[in-house]
Amino acid sequence: MRRLQVLAVLACVWIVFAAASFQASESPLSKLMREMTSDMKKLRTAALSGKTFTKWGKSYDRIHTAKPSAESKTGEYFEEYAKTFLAQVERTKTANQPVTIKPAYNLLVGTCIHCHEKYCPGPISMLRKLTIPQ
Repeated sequence: MRRLQVLAVLACVWIVFAAASFQASESPLSKLMREMTSDMKKLRTAALSGKTFTKWGKSYDRIHTAKPSAESKTGEYFEEYAKTFLAQVERTKTANQPVTIKPAYNLLVGTCIHCHEKYCPGPISMLRKLTIPQ
């Protein structure tokens, strides 16, 4: 019995270290996108209640320079998607009426989904959950 307890504790310690190691090795682009996702979750909550969102990340333009996990995750198409995303962020910032906030927000989520369909399919299901039903 004692042996099982020791093994369970060791397994938990290993999981904690593995998770910490994963986050430490996360690329700058991945970290930036996690920040964007966090903001979009807050924006979703605000949009659902008809409010504007004012606490945008200040570093979104780093999307052009943040190092990805693999060089194949950049290129001409990525740059176009990044420009489209930043333009939609600006449009979403100016959507200050309840009737315009939700569509602008959904277009913003859509820009993320379109890019990830081309480059990194992992978070697509999570991104789709961020959309607001119309």
